[in-house]
Amino acid sequence: MEKQKLLIIGAGSVGKFIAYNIENFTQSFEIIGFLDDDITKHNQIIAGFPVLGSVEKLNDFSGKEIALVLGIAFPKVKKDLFEKYLHLSFDFPSFISKNAWISNEVSVGKGSIIYPGVSINYETSIADFVVINMNCAIGHNCSIGKFSSLSPSVSLGGNTQIGNNVELGIGASTLQTVVVEDDAKVGGKAMVVKNVAKSTVVIGIPAKVK
Repeated sequence: MEKQKLLIIGAGSVGKFIAYNIENFTQSFEIIGFLDDDITKHNQIIAGFPVLGSVEKLNDFSGKEIALVLGIAFPKVKKDLFEKYLHLSFDFPSFISKNAWISNEVSVGKGSIIYPGVSINYETSIADFVVINMNCAIGHNCSIGKFSSLSPSVSLGGNTQIGNNVELGIGASTLQTVVVEDDAKVGGKAMVVKNVAKSTVVIGIPAKVK
Protein backbone atom coordinates (compact mmCIF):
# COMPACT_ATOMS: atom_id res chain seq x y z
CA MET A 1 0.00 0.00 0.00
CA GLU A 2 1.38 3.42 -1.00
CA LYS A 3 2.20 5.69 1.93
CA GLN A 4 0.77 9.20 2.12
CA LYS A 5 3.38 11.90 1.55
CA LEU A 6 4.17 14.16 4.51
CA LEU A 7 5.63 17.65 4.88
CA ILE A 8 6.99 18.64 8.29
CA ILE A 9 6.62 22.31 9.19
CA GLY A 10 9.54 23.26 11.40
CA ALA A 11 12.99 21.64 11.38
CA GLY A 12 13.56 22.15 15.11
CA SER A 13 13.24 19.74 18.03
CA VAL A 14 9.62 18.66 17.46
CA GLY A 15 10.01 18.35 13.70
CA LYS A 16 13.16 16.28 14.11
CA PHE A 17 11.37 14.05 16.61
CA ILE A 18 8.77 13.28 13.95
CA ALA A 19 11.41 12.66 11.27
CA TYR A 20 13.65 10.41 13.35
CA ASN A 21 10.73 8.36 14.66
CA ILE A 22 8.36 8.23 11.71
CA GLU A 23 8.14 4.43 11.90
CA ASN A 24 7.08 4.54 15.56
CA PHE A 25 3.68 6.15 15.09
CA THR A 26 0.33 4.49 14.62
CA GLN A 27 0.05 5.74 11.00
CA SER A 28 2.50 5.32 8.12
CA PHE A 29 3.88 8.18 5.98
CA GLU A 30 6.57 8.99 3.44
CA ILE A 31 8.38 12.18 4.44
CA ILE A 32 9.26 14.45 1.52
CA GLY A 33 11.01 17.11 3.61
CA PHE A 34 10.80 20.08 5.94
CA LEU A 35 9.66 23.66 5.49
CA ASP A 36 11.23 26.19 7.85
CA ASP A 37 11.54 29.99 7.84
CA ASP A 38 15.12 29.84 9.18
CA ILE A 39 17.08 30.50 5.97
CA THR A 40 20.25 28.98 7.45
CA LYS A 41 18.50 25.59 7.28
CA HIS A 42 17.42 25.86 3.66
CA ASN A 43 18.91 23.21 1.34
CA GLN A 44 20.34 21.38 4.36
CA ILE A 45 19.69 17.75 5.25
CA ILE A 46 18.20 17.49 8.74
CA ALA A 47 17.28 14.18 10.38
CA GLY A 48 17.83 12.57 7.00
CA PHE A 49 15.45 14.79 5.01
CA PRO A 50 15.87 18.02 2.98
CA VAL A 51 14.75 21.44 4.10
CA LEU A 52 12.91 22.54 0.97
CA GLY A 53 12.54 26.22 1.82
CA SER A 54 10.34 28.58 3.79
CA VAL A 55 6.81 27.87 4.96
CA GLU A 56 5.48 30.05 2.14
CA LYS A 57 6.26 27.17 -0.22
CA LEU A 58 3.12 25.54 1.15
CA ASN A 59 1.32 27.42 -1.61
CA ASP A 60 3.20 25.28 -4.15
CA PHE A 61 1.79 22.10 -2.60
CA SER A 62 -1.82 23.25 -2.41
CA GLY A 63 -4.27 20.83 -3.99
CA LYS A 64 -1.89 17.90 -3.80
CA GLU A 65 -2.60 14.89 -1.61
CA ILE A 66 -0.02 15.76 1.03
CA ALA A 67 -0.32 15.59 4.81
CA LEU A 68 1.16 18.28 7.06
CA VAL A 69 2.40 18.19 10.61
CA LEU A 70 3.15 21.36 12.58
CA GLY A 71 6.40 20.23 14.20
CA ILE A 72 6.44 23.24 16.50
CA ALA A 73 6.03 23.44 20.27
CA PHE A 74 5.20 27.14 20.69
CA PRO A 75 1.42 27.67 20.80
CA LYS A 76 1.32 31.15 19.24
CA VAL A 77 3.58 30.14 16.34
CA LYS A 78 1.41 27.08 15.65
CA LYS A 79 -1.79 29.10 15.81
CA ASP A 80 -0.51 31.89 13.57
CA LEU A 81 0.80 29.46 10.95
CA PHE A 82 -2.44 27.51 10.85
CA GLU A 83 -4.54 30.66 10.50
CA LYS A 84 -2.27 32.06 7.76
CA TYR A 85 -2.59 28.93 5.63
CA LEU A 86 -6.12 27.94 6.63
CA HIS A 87 -7.29 28.61 3.07
CA LEU A 88 -5.12 25.76 1.78
CA SER A 89 -6.55 22.26 1.79
CA PHE A 90 -4.26 19.82 3.62
CA ASP A 91 -4.71 16.76 5.76
CA PHE A 92 -3.51 17.21 9.36
CA PRO A 93 -3.15 13.72 10.88
CA SER A 94 -2.32 13.23 14.52
CA PHE A 95 0.95 11.53 15.45
CA ILE A 96 0.54 9.17 18.39
CA SER A 97 3.53 7.16 19.55
CA LYS A 98 3.03 3.41 19.68
CA ASN A 99 4.61 3.67 23.15
CA ALA A 100 1.92 5.97 24.57
CA TRP A 101 -0.92 4.59 26.69
CA ILE A 102 -4.30 6.05 25.84
CA SER A 103 -7.40 4.81 27.61
CA ASN A 104 -10.69 4.03 25.97
CA GLU A 105 -13.00 7.03 25.69
CA VAL A 106 -10.21 9.53 24.94
CA SER A 107 -10.54 11.84 21.94
CA VAL A 108 -7.55 13.33 20.09
CA GLY A 109 -8.02 16.16 17.60
CA LYS A 110 -6.27 16.68 14.29
CA GLY A 111 -2.61 17.66 14.07
CA SER A 112 -1.75 16.66 17.64
CA ILE A 113 1.55 15.02 18.60
CA ILE A 114 1.78 12.54 21.48
CA TYR A 115 5.25 11.39 22.51
CA PRO A 116 6.40 8.05 23.99
CA GLY A 117 5.70 7.42 27.65
CA VAL A 118 2.57 9.56 27.73
CA SER A 119 -0.42 8.23 29.71
CA ILE A 120 -3.91 9.64 29.12
CA ASN A 121 -6.77 8.40 31.27
CA TYR A 122 -10.41 7.94 30.32
CA GLU A 123 -12.91 10.59 29.12
CA THR A 124 -10.16 13.10 28.39
CA SER A 125 -10.39 15.41 25.37
CA ILE A 126 -7.31 16.55 23.44
CA ALA A 127 -8.10 19.33 20.94
CA ASP A 128 -6.37 20.13 17.63
CA PHE A 129 -2.62 20.80 17.31
CA VAL A 130 -1.71 19.89 20.88
CA VAL A 131 1.82 18.69 21.69
CA ILE A 132 2.17 16.31 24.66
CA ASN A 133 5.84 15.62 25.27
CA MET A 134 7.55 12.60 26.84
CA ASN A 135 6.26 11.00 30.04
CA CYS A 136 3.29 13.29 30.64
CA ALA A 137 0.49 11.87 32.80
CA ILE A 138 -3.00 13.16 32.04
CA GLY A 139 -5.74 12.28 34.52
CA HIS A 140 -9.32 11.28 33.76
CA ASN A 141 -11.87 13.78 32.44
CA CYS A 142 -9.27 16.41 31.55
CA SER A 143 -9.47 18.71 28.55
CA ILE A 144 -6.60 20.36 26.67
CA GLY A 145 -7.41 23.18 24.25
CA LYS A 146 -6.15 23.95 20.76
CA PHE A 147 -2.46 24.65 20.12
CA SER A 148 -1.44 24.05 23.74
CA SER A 149 1.90 22.40 24.52
CA LEU A 150 2.89 20.23 27.47
CA SER A 151 6.62 19.86 28.14
CA PRO A 152 8.08 16.54 29.36
CA SER A 153 6.74 15.05 32.61
CA VAL A 154 3.74 17.34 33.04
CA SER A 155 1.11 15.79 35.35
CA LEU A 156 -2.54 16.85 35.27
CA GLY A 157 -4.90 15.83 38.05
CA GLY A 158 -8.32 14.53 37.08
CA ASN A 159 -10.81 17.06 35.68
CA THR A 160 -8.11 19.64 34.93
CA GLN A 161 -9.18 22.04 32.18
CA ILE A 162 -6.39 23.52 30.02
CA GLY A 163 -7.41 26.31 27.65
CA ASN A 164 -6.20 27.21 24.17
CA ASN A 165 -2.59 28.29 23.47
CA VAL A 166 -1.35 27.30 26.94
CA GLU A 167 2.30 26.40 27.68
CA LEU A 168 3.14 24.08 30.58
CA GLY A 169 6.82 23.84 31.51
CA ILE A 170 8.84 20.73 32.30
CA GLY A 171 7.46 18.82 35.29
CA ALA A 172 4.56 21.20 35.97
CA SER A 173 1.59 19.67 37.82
CA THR A 174 -2.02 20.54 38.62
CA LEU A 175 -4.40 19.52 41.36
CA GLN A 176 -7.74 18.05 40.38
CA THR A 177 -10.36 20.39 38.85
CA VAL A 178 -7.91 23.25 38.23
CA VAL A 179 -8.67 25.51 35.25
CA VAL A 180 -5.81 27.10 33.28
CA GLU A 181 -7.31 29.69 30.94
CA ASP A 182 -6.30 30.61 27.38
CA ASP A 183 -2.80 31.93 26.62
CA ALA A 184 -1.47 31.23 30.12
CA LYS A 185 2.04 29.95 30.84
CA VAL A 186 2.99 27.64 33.71
CA GLY A 187 6.66 27.48 34.68
CA GLY A 188 8.70 24.31 35.00
CA LYS A 189 8.12 22.28 38.19
CA ALA A 190 5.26 24.58 39.20
CA MET A 191 2.45 23.10 41.30
CA VAL A 192 -0.84 24.66 40.25
CA VAL A 193 -3.34 24.48 43.12
CA LYS A 194 -5.85 27.11 41.98
CA ASN A 195 -7.20 28.46 38.71
CA VAL A 196 -4.90 30.42 36.40
CA ALA A 197 -6.37 33.45 34.64
CA LYS A 198 -6.11 34.16 30.92
CA SER A 199 -2.67 35.31 29.67
CA THR A 200 -1.14 34.90 33.15
CA VAL A 201 2.35 33.53 33.87
CA VAL A 202 2.66 31.46 37.05
CA ILE A 203 5.71 29.87 38.66
CA GLY A 204 6.70 28.11 41.86
CA ILE A 205 5.26 25.79 44.52
CA PRO A 206 2.45 26.58 44.94
CA ALA A 207 2.23 28.41 41.61
CA LYS A 208 1.86 32.16 41.89
CA VAL A 209 1.66 34.99 39.35
CA LYS A 210 5.11 36.01 38.18
